[in-house]
Amino acid sequence: MAKENTASSQKEYRYIRKSFRFDGELYAVYGKTEKEAKTKMAKLRRDLEAGIAVKQHSGSAAVKAVTGDYTVEKYSALWLSTYIKPKIRKPGSDKQKNTISQKSYNMYVQKLNGCILPAIGQMKLKDVTDTNLQQILNGEKERGMSKSHCSKVKIVINAMFHQAVKSRLIPYNPAEDLVVTAENGTGRRSITAYEREILLDVAATHRCGLWVRFLLSTGVRPAESAPLQIKDLDFDNNLISIYKPIESGTENVIGPPKSAAGIRHIPIRDDIRETLLDATKDREPESFVFPQMDGKTMMTTTAMSNNWRSFARQMDLKMGAKTTAHGHIYDPKDLDKHGVPLYPDENGEPRNGHKIAPDLVPYCLRHTACTDMQKAGVPLNIAKVIMGHEDIKITAAIYTHTDCKDVQIAGKMLNDAAKKAKAE
Repeated sequence: MAKENTASSQKEYRYIRKSFRFDGELYAVYGKTEKEAKTKMAKLRRDLEAGIAVKQHSGSAAVKAVTGDYTVEKYSALWLSTYIKPKIRKPGSDKQKNTISQKSYNMYVQKLNGCILPAIGQMKLKDVTDTNLQQILNGEKERGMSKSHCSKVKIVINAMFHQAVKSRLIPYNPAEDLVVTAENGTGRRSITAYEREILLDVAATHRCGLWVRFLLSTGVRPAESAPLQIKDLDFDNNLISIYKPIESGTENVIGPPKSAAGIRHIPIRDDIRETLLDATKDREPESFVFPQMDGKTMMTTTAMSNNWRSFARQMDLKMGAKTTAHGHIYDPKDLDKHGVPLYPDENGEPRNGHKIAPDLVPYCLRHTACTDMQKAGVPLNIAKVIMGHEDIKITAAIYTHTDCKDVQIAGKMLNDAAKKAKAE
């Protein structure tokens, strides 16, 4: 019996060899199975094409990967092509797990080429430290970049080095404890009482006024408003069906919502009902509620951007923006090809005539709608459904944005409760 055990322990595996030529050189890999050998051969070919594999020793058919000696720039190219690009889904297709949009992929490339590779691209993977990576984020903050931008840079850095650890190229992930310290906002805020007053005033006459009022009243995302059809409006029950947004990163591809929470019903409020009813009566059910200028075509992403730009300009003028004799609003970006201000002020600096806040964007209207629900006493769980938030924490974060008036009201409520308790 012992003899059999000895024979079994001394059994040798018969490895399968696969070879191929690359740039005139013969390379070979080995595996215990046909599948393992083919997998190794495919990986080696990719590494050679990316320039991140070298011969183990002169005249040998075997190869050895450079592992931690990869430069960050070379590894990032392989990482993108092997682990990120294959995740891109076709525009309009269902959002399956572990897939990303073309827009998200473009974000990865932008953050890599824009701020990560210029800083550490020529460093070897094994030499990159947490300090090097934190300095990248700190540098983005010093450039005045937003917290959203810095968070995305962190996501890309962490994902790349996490995969390098899984691939056993480096022993640990230096990006694990990075901190985003940028303080700049993301433009997501509620509009002020003054901004609301001006907005409603301009909306009364602007060609896109109903669309802007609709965004403010309902809180829908702009991408959800464009494909909205008259058949989606139920005036009998005062409900709107939301289920088909324009896919992020596309002009006019209608795709599934960001999450299942995006499929929902929202109320038609009294402040918009009659105007919306008048604007849609006698029109075909398949017609778009907010079409382009031709009255038929669905608004594209570019069309929505242009519409908001036009509307915001009228708000700016209503607020007292200063203009040239030809009606151009003075802007600090008005420079000639040498960087000299086209409209200098008395100190020779670029003239700025804008009165509208630079962070007033369409998404502020959605944020405002959520804040309005809070002030009206709409329960948090119901607001979550109406807003189409997948996570109630997102809704709660907006609900916690209180102003001085909210605090004063809370104080009065507490005082009244105390008086009532004392009287009893």
